[in-house]
This record gives sequence, C-alpha cells and structure tokens, in this order.
Amino acid sequence: MGGGFTVDPANPGAQVYANQVGLTAPITGPIGIFLWRPFGNLGNPTDPGRGSGRQTANNRAFRLSGTLEKDFSETLRGQLSMTWATYERRRSSPGVVGSRLQDALNGLGGADCDPATGTPGVGGCQWFNPFINAGPGHPSLGLTNPFYVPGNENSPDLVEFLQIDNGVEETEDTFVVDLIFSGELGIDLGGGPVGWAAGAQYRQLDFLSRPLTVESNLDINPCVILGDQSCIGGSLDGAGSFIFLGGSRPERLAQNVKAVFAEVAVPISDTLEITAAARFEDYGGSIGSTFNPKGAVRWEPVDWLVLRGSVGTTFRGPLAAQVSNNANTALAAINAANGNFKAVDIAGNPTDLGPEKAFSYNLGAVVDFSGFTFSVDYWSFDFKDEITTTDAQAIASSVVPTAGGLANCSSPFAPLITFDGGACVQGTTTGLNISRVLTQWVNGPKTKTSGLDFAASYTTDIGPGVYTIGVNASHTLKYDIGDFNLDGNLLRAGFSAVGAANLDRLPGTISPWRANAFINYNVAGLNLRYGATYIAGVRDERCDGLQFCATTNFGGTNFGRNISSYMQHDVHAAYDLPINAFDAQLQFSVENFTNEDASAARLPLGYNPFVGNTLGRVFRLGAKIGF
Repeated sequence: MGGGFTVDPANPGAQVYANQVGLTAPITGPIGIFLWRPFGNLGNPTDPGRGSGRQTANNRAFRLSGTLEKDFSETLRGQLSMTWATYERRRSSPGVVGSRLQDALNGLGGADCDPATGTPGVGGCQWFNPFINAGPGHPSLGLTNPFYVPGNENSPDLVEFLQIDNGVEETEDTFVVDLIFSGELGIDLGGGPVGWAAGAQYRQLDFLSRPLTVESNLDINPCVILGDQSCIGGSLDGAGSFIFLGGSRPERLAQNVKAVFAEVAVPISDTLEITAAARFEDYGGSIGSTFNPKGAVRWEPVDWLVLRGSVGTTFRGPLAAQVSNNANTALAAINAANGNFKAVDIAGNPTDLGPEKAFSYNLGAVVDFSGFTFSVDYWSFDFKDEITTTDAQAIASSVVPTAGGLANCSSPFAPLITFDGGACVQGTTTGLNISRVLTQWVNGPKTKTSGLDFAASYTTDIGPGVYTIGVNASHTLKYDIGDFNLDGNLLRAGFSAVGAANLDRLPGTISPWRANAFINYNVAGLNLRYGATYIAGVRDERCDGLQFCATTNFGGTNFGRNISSYMQHDVHAAYDLPINAFDAQLQFSVENFTNEDASAARLPLGYNPFVGNTLGRVFRLGAKIGF
C-alpha cells in the first residue's frame, strides 16, 4: 500500500480529531494519510503493557559426525569423515495487511465483515480509528494522552485481524564427506622427509523455505490488495499485501559441491621449509568451478627469529539462500526520504550471482627469546566480484539527489523503488513518497585491503605463580572499494573506507587501529586477568564538505562529525576447585568496569555500535564443570 491511505469522513475518530485541532467545518471527503504507522505513539492495543508487537525466532540444530582412521603403513594413513547437520528456523514479525487496513478505515474491517456487502460500523464490520483520540496514552513510557476520547478505542479483535504473523519456516540440511590420505615420500633434502596429503570432499546442501501464512505467500498474494493477482508481470508484482514487511515464496534449493585438494611440505633444511597446496572446487550451475593454489615459506635463520610468508588465491561461493527467489525485509533510515525509515527488500539472485575471488599474500616475522615473543605480519587481500548487496542508500539518492526533493523518474535505478501509489511521476514524486527500496545479492566492486598485525607477550615466574603481559594490535593501512556499477550504470563511486564510519554503506566502520592488552597472573589454580580494549575513532564521512552535519529545528549541528576513540577495561578471575572426581572451575568477571559509554554518532540510537560497548558495566558469575 506504500503507506498512503484514505479515511472515510464517517470514521468515529475523524470529526472528533478535526474538532480537537480547531477544524470546525464538516469533513466532506476522504482524508488522505501518508507516511504513518497504524498505532502511532498510542501503541498496539493487543499489548497494553508495552504497546508493541512481538517478533519470534525459534532455532533448532542437530549434528552427527564420525571419523574412521586407518594406518596402512608407517608412511601412509587414511581418514574418512562424515558429518550430517540439520538446522530448523522459524521466524516471524507482526505485519499489517494493507487492504484490510484500508477496509477498516472505511468501517468495513474485521473477520466477520464482507467489505463487498457490509455496512460500515454495523454488525461484524468495524472501524479502525487512526487518530490521536483512539487511546489513553503511551504504554511503555506511562504518558497520559490529553486527546483521548473514551469509546474511540480500536478493538483488539480487529487489530488481530489486521496484523498477523509474517515470516517463514526454513530447513537447511547439510551432508559432508571428507576422504583424506597423508604420508611421507621417500625423499629427504636434508630437513626430513617430504610430507604430503591429498583428498576429496563432497558437500550436499538442501534448503527449504515456506511462508508461514497464505497472506505472506507471494505465489498466492503477489499484489498490494489481498487476493488480487492483476499486478503479475507489472512493477508491483511481488510487493505483497503487507504495508511494510515483504512476503516470500515457497522455495527449495540444493547445492552439490565437489572438491579435490593436495598439499606437500618440503623441508629443505632444519631451518627452511616450503609448503605448496592447491584446491579445485565445482559448485555447478551458474556459480561454476575454481582452482586455487597457495604457497608458503618458513625460514628460521637463527634460533630466536622466524621469517614467514605466503601467497595464494581464495574462493567463496554464494550460499543457497543468496541464490533463492525470495527476499528479506530490513528497515533503514533512507537519506533521500529525509531520514524516514523505509523498507529495504534484500532479494536473492538465482540467475547470475557468481563466486567471490581474492588474491592474498602476507609477510611476517617472529622473535622469541627468554620468555619474550614478538610478531609482526603484513597482509594484503585483493577481492574481485565480492558477494554483497546493492546499496539501498545509493539507489535512493541516485533517484532523489536532494533529500526529500523531486525524484528523477528517468533514472535507471527508479524501477528499484516503490513509491506511494506505485508509480514515479516526474515533477510530482519526491523522496517523501519512497515506500520501499529493492536491493539484491550481486557481485560487487573490487576491494583492496591491507594492514599490519602485531603481537607481543612476556612470561616469567613471579613468586609462586606465572606472570604474563601482552598486547595484540591490528592496523588497517588500506581499504579501497572500487566503483559500484549496476547493469552498466554507475551506482556509487569508489571510496576509501579506512578511518570512516561508513554508517550508510558497506563495509561499515573501519577503524584504523584496534588493540587489546592484558596482564595475567596464575598461581595454585587461581587465574587473575586484567584486559583493555582500544578502538580508534573515525569520522562521519557524511559530514565531509558540510558546515553542519545536519539541520534540526534548533539550527545546524555537528553532533557525531568525529566519532571518538573507545577504551574498555575488564577484570576476570577463575579458580579451579581442588576436586579429583571431575574438573570444576568458578568464574567471575567485571566487563567495562569503568562503565565507558559507546562513542556518540548521528544514528537513531545516538551511538556507533562498532566503536564501543553499549551494555555498560557487566558482571558475570559462572561455573564450568568437565567430566
């Protein structure tokens, strides 16, 4: 329905509302209502305590695995492993059926009302009152509504008819067989015998998805009006009958992946070893096959120093759900719609979603002497055809360049947006008319990322116990994302993600530095540990080039322009109980004991969830028992 409805002037709440706001003239025609939520601040009358709906998510998993091993000789071994696993998921969210809501706004709502023959407000036909006089107050905050008129409430029975569970039942069965042979060749170059391994793998995945209700089944109800199928083949085919949530279609998918692999380790000497490996995988269908080699070198020129490096290619195939015909619905504050929350449908891509590939290499060194260990590694990944989704913000902003402004209906991306009324009208449609944005799993732009990983620790005896101090850090040097082209058209120009919040785009916040440090002392079964976590701050790139990041009713603001760094401090204690019959350990922790707040950011919740911990100070008390 796109959020646009009309209210019959005879609706019991309509004239009352008009009088309350000083509109004394009689209402002579239908009242248009756009961009609203049916219950508003009055809350859902079926949940008087909280005023909200309830989402559900039920998950069950079963796994069975086994391995057979056989030593054929001192230099030849075999292993056969099999794993079967099943995952069952049932998830739902309450959603309002648009055509039922429109009927109820005209007094023809309810399970016992036939809109074609009923009389508004008579018998089983009920009115839905969308106005502020429909409820006593804000349930969760306990606020009183001064405009409330007793008797104008919406019936819980009517609400339960309008709002039903929308979701899916999914089953994913996986069967994996691995056959591996390994051993040593009769070749010794001075560092020991050459080792080898070779094998094969078969993976079978069966995925089944079923809509929970007829109303959410797009094979039955593909159009915005429940029971109507006239939109099939048109722009609203698949929009579904709910005003926000998308529907789904029954889906059964299968993947059969076959792989062979081999690896050889060649000790050139006591201090130098070369390893080479290769893997071939065949996904079949549109995904195809891939061959990925890898090589590594480890050299120990002196006892306290190791130099290492590797180079190779990687491959990642799409998941079964990513190549399905269905879509999931998310919620996003769309900039082109003046920051209003809109539905974003993320559709599968059964036609041309291919594999993701990457070329990677790393170089590193390890220093180890007298209880001190230090390592540094440089790493680099060059991704091609990354498996990602099209950018909803970029789609909307390409069609509506100015937030809330006029839409460019001739944009090649306009068909990806559903507007109120279903059509984009040049010169009339604006960003405020955006109802939902369609995105899809695709092979995205090239991505190049590189960085440095550091680790250092020192261990020594102090008194009766063992003392260790250490630090780990990661520094991202580069995270460059190329131009994002969709169907031959530039959707989003490339950018550098390092040091940016990336709050409205993938890959999300990329802090240039992340680190953690610890001090640990273990004595007589008691382990005490202090830890600190550091995340470097970033800038909100949406503010680049602007005097103010945003304009409010009180003027311009730069809130969140620079998202500050975050430091968290934790303490942990664990004690092994002196019990011989079984292992038992008591555990106690205080996480974020300084109660550090997450870094402020210009997001609906006011903070950046990727820079900091939003839980505040957390106490944990536990026990672990092993037999």
